[in-house]
Amino acid sequence: MPKLTKLALLLLSALPCAAMAAEDAIPANDTSPTQGAPATFEPVDVYDLITKSETTVSAIYYGRNRQADWSAPPNRDDITVNALNLGLNFRSGYAWNKLGFDAAAHAALRLDNGKGWSEVLYHDINDSTQPGGMDKSSAVLSQAALKFRQHEDGQGFSARAGYTPIGIGTLGTSGGLQSHAYRGVEMKYKFGDFEVGYGWADQFRNEWDTRFRDMSNSWEQGRSNGSAAKRVDYVNSLGFRYAPKNGFVDFGIGEGKDYRRNAQIAGSYSWQLNGDDKLTATGYYFTAKYQTQLSGIQNPKNEYHTSGSLSYATNGWTLMGGLGYTKAPDSGELNFRLTPWGNSDNRNFIQTWGQLDDFVWNGMTVYKVGVNYDFAKQGIPGLTVGLSGNYSTGAKNPVSNRSHTLREVDFSVGYTVQSGPLKGASIGVYPAWLRTDGFGANNGVASYGKSDRNDVKVIASYSKTF
Repeated sequence: MPKLTKLALLLLSALPCAAMAAEDAIPANDTSPTQGAPATFEPVDVYDLITKSETTVSAIYYGRNRQADWSAPPNRDDITVNALNLGLNFRSGYAWNKLGFDAAAHAALRLDNGKGWSEVLYHDINDSTQPGGMDKSSAVLSQAALKFRQHEDGQGFSARAGYTPIGIGTLGTSGGLQSHAYRGVEMKYKFGDFEVGYGWADQFRNEWDTRFRDMSNSWEQGRSNGSAAKRVDYVNSLGFRYAPKNGFVDFGIGEGKDYRRNAQIAGSYSWQLNGDDKLTATGYYFTAKYQTQLSGIQNPKNEYHTSGSLSYATNGWTLMGGLGYTKAPDSGELNFRLTPWGNSDNRNFIQTWGQLDDFVWNGMTVYKVGVNYDFAKQGIPGLTVGLSGNYSTGAKNPVSNRSHTLREVDFSVGYTVQSGPLKGASIGVYPAWLRTDGFGANNGVASYGKSDRNDVKVIASYSKTF
């Protein structure tokens, strides 16, 4: 067992014991008549599991049309999809105010034939109906986990174990229409504005798969016929977070056993200016290095990404500017995960990403500007419009052997119903344009980078909690 795992388990197993011991201790100078009396217990209700539970039903429509300009094979990255995701999410109450369980199920329905790999439907990589596999409808039990809490207010020790999201350190479970999940455990201890935690997992399920699979050193997790994937026994991460009013600092270190190690730190702080005006600064630094045993990379090098942003909010407007740089000689496009692909991560702190690309290619410097307007100031609460642009230089394609300039423009318009029986229902439209200056070049054998692409997504959702 590696040092990171031993340290995390020792620390987190000791914390709840120490906290409960402190709660139960009687001061030495306590002379009250109750000292030494037999313990008494208030009646408890195990039925809190059900009577204090919540069930959320959800429906999400996802439509996308992406046209890509890739010369060989033609149009390999085109996507056309119309899908409906139906969800049922159960969160129990806590028996004895301590122990509960959660479960979630989802059905992802393909509404037409579609094209390409949508990443919101089950993708059968072995179906040769289309090159690269076929998107299909499916239904899955996506989460099933036990949960524990020491205190109702969230302070003290808490844990989840089973098929569950994990969000601590460099592990995360961001997804598309439904959350990805691990087979593993997440343990946290919170004291005031501080939180320390540890996550461990040995299997993972993507939104485009119907089962939990072992971690592996292969991009497709051993799903295709004849894959030579080798197992990554587990991924794990230790994390620390300090989140006082108006800011936070988040730190994490992680390891995919014998494949990759990483670490990251992010921080943000907001200053309240005159009236409702606000200035927010955010920074992010990520670093990682492959391990030769399972990556196969000889003499692996340190890789990193750093990005920061400033945003200013005033009178319904939010103006933002960002700057980022990436060095990833072994990954090419920086790998934030602890396995090659299909394992989630906690990269949500990137300040210079775009809708069609994260802008984290080796050698890339990226500049980002954006503006967003909230029409609540005009008497239309719930309506927002946004526009942003990315401009980058220095990304080198080893196939074309030259540096490329990538540019992206993203637009968004969204509306959320504010009242009535459909309160919370939302719809958003997200057009985007990416130009890559030939960065998607290929030599007939190997390809690298990304092609020019035009894209528009429409997402509509509604959920109700009972």
